[in-house]
Amino acid sequence: MCFHTALTKPIKEIKKRFDVGTDSAMDVYQPYYHHNGFSDEYIYIIKGEEPYTMVPSYWGIMPEDYNIYSRTGFLKKTNTLNARSENLFTSPLFSKHIRTQRCMILCDGFYEPHHRNNVSYPHLIQMKDKQLFVFAGIYSELDDGLYTASIITTLANDQMKEIHNKPSKQGDFRMPLILDEKNEFDWLDLNLNDNQIKELLFTFTSQDLISHPVSRDLFNARVNTNAPEIMQPVYYDALNTLF
Repeated sequence: MCFHTALTKPIKEIKKRFDVGTDSAMDVYQPYYHHNGFSDEYIYIIKGEEPYTMVPSYWGIMPEDYNIYSRTGFLKKTNTLNARSENLFTSPLFSKHIRTQRCMILCDGFYEPHHRNNVSYPHLIQMKDKQLFVFAGIYSELDDGLYTASIITTLANDQMKEIHNKPSKQGDFRMPLILDEKNEFDWLDLNLNDNQIKELLFTFTSQDLISHPVSRDLFNARVNTNAPEIMQPVYYDALNTLF
């Protein structure tokens, strides 16, 4: 699962990294230190149809004929913040989008819980150089012109399994699919066939990832966690042999 992300870089760094041009949608851009997927704040995506434009999107893909005001109820019944890679070509909701509506979801950090003695300790995961990266995603455009998008997840590697050490309801360990920089614009290529798309679903960034525990306030809805302090390392006695 991946329900918590960060995107702290200023717009000029995003424009330089992804070669995205000036667009009116960028006027709404606000960096964030912690974004909970169930909130109404935007995430930011680059679509295959417009690979040099960044657009705001709501997190959690919805069918095109749904109204954005039904988002909360939809996510309670059908949590689409993540899309399992194994189901993309068979799911009635995802199969169209994986073929024709792929996107990159911009990020420079994400949070996962580590469980010890029935207690969850959130960890921040970033690139070793703390630079921007992208999740592989799919998106839909609603009838009112707004976008919704889901992060694709895959089977966890050893590093991520050690951090996010509680299995999913299906009994496996998951991680978001972080694209290697060399594969980013391949992912957006609308000419890919099913086999080529599936090959990219088995890739993962070659860059080193780092992680550290952060405040358990991350899970407290009564605390404003969209602040730089939420990204700071926190020492827990229970984790003194980890990371």
